[in-house]
Formats: sequence, C-alpha cells, structure tokens
Amino acid sequence: MCTWAVPLPKLRPWRRLREEAAASYRIMDIWRVELEDGSGRGRGDAFTVRCRDWCNVIAVTPEDAVVLIWQYRFGTDALSLEIPGGIVDPSEDFEVAARRELLEETGFAAEHWSSLLCTEPNPAIQNNRCTAFLARGARPSGATRFDAQEEIETVLVPVWRIPDVLDGGQMTHSLSLGALEKYWRKRSSGVLERNPESIPGE
Repeated sequence: MCTWAVPLPKLRPWRRLREEAAASYRIMDIWRVELEDGSGRGRGDAFTVRCRDWCNVIAVTPEDAVVLIWQYRFGTDALSLEIPGGIVDPSEDFEVAARRELLEETGFAAEHWSSLLCTEPNPAIQNNRCTAFLARGARPSGATRFDAQEEIETVLVPVWRIPDVLDGGQMTHSLSLGALEKYWRKRSSGVLERNPESIPGE
C-alpha cells in the first residue's frame, strides 16, 4: 500500500526510442538508451545498469540483538558494516533469497519473517530493487557458506544501540541504513508490537 504524502507530478514519463547492449558482466549489463522527453524532444543517449534484484535482512535474536556483519567491499576498498543480504537469483522468491543469504553469511536462521521495505538502490542508472525483511527469533542454525570473494565477520548489537549505529558514522551502506531506520521507527512507535506480522505503510 502506498500513501501519497506529496502531490503527484505534472511531468510526463520519457520514452525510450532505442536500446542496445553496450557491455555484459557477471552481475550486471550496461545498456545504451536513446531518449525523448514527454514533449517529444530528443534528449540524447543515457547509459543504464541492469542489475539483478537484491535483498537484505534485519535479523533480531530472542535476546533482542540485531545480527550485523563486517565485510570487505571492492568499490570503496574498505571494510563495511552492514545487515546481511545479497543477490536474488533468477526466478527466486525474495524471502527465499533473504533466508538463504542470512544463513550463508551468518549461520543464523529465523522463525518469523515479514517484508519491511522495498527500495530502488539508484534509479538514476539502475533498474533493480532491494527488498528488506525483518526476521525475528534469529538463532545460530548452521555453518556459514561464503562465496569465493567473501570474507565476513558476524557481530551482535543490542537493539537499543541502533540509534548509535544510525548516527555514529560506523555504518555507511545506504541500503542497510535505510532498512535499520525503517525498523527503528516502526519499533519505537509500537507498530511492531501491535501487529508483529506486518509493517503498515508498505
């Protein structure tokens, strides 16, 4: 469900006149797109990145701790504090992917799952979406299984420390910050306690 808090735009969508593949890589394809605006005026070419969809997970333990991870990120050449997550395989259900990623990256599994937030990571150039899930009752349930280019360290952080994580500067991954912010707002308002199986406003 979407609640319109901002007036709808008067702008009209642009039209794609022509598209062609420019490059293809393991996790993304680059496309050249010829565009015209809503008035029919040519706007030249743009390059878009077609990525597979992503998922991530806010996993909360029975002891009221959030499962976070540290891992090295190639783009920033630095260690990054994040919530678990990854790529959704073709034809894979988002929740199935989220359950798989949580187990593979942390060894945790959870009893109760609900969708928390759906975002477009970078609509300026990307076409994919990222769905965040809330997983409650998370417990160690098996061995981790990292990809060849993954090295991950799991850390448990008490839920009451989430504001420090959001504001302290240690976490800079925007998708993780957005999901944690949504979870903290819903939890602080009491929504999760009143209706634990759904997240109103989505």
